[in-house]
Amino acid sequence: MHFSIDPSAPAPPSEQIADQVRCAVAAGRLRVGDQLPPVRALAAQARVNPNTVSRAWRELEHEGVVESRRGEGVFLTKAAPRACRRKRDLVIAERL
Repeated sequence: MHFSIDPSAPAPPSEQIADQVRCAVAAGRLRVGDQLPPVRALAAQARVNPNTVSRAWRELEHEGVVESRRGEGVFLTKAAPRACRRKRDLVIAERL
């Protein structure tokens, strides 16, 4: 999965990363058990500070979308699809 950050967007980069994960899960491009990119690799690819990626992963972990496994990485949880679809539906409802 390729992540892109828009520096002129009103949302901070960490939120943009988290939103891209949520959208990919809601659309079925990411599935339960999939591993997300390592913090440093994604930071280099998206040209952001590693702390920015860590913040996005923490936010998603707090929502129950991902789980961090020490020494293995960050993986999507069983609750991810439902949580992401719910968040997507809220965003769509707000925009309408």
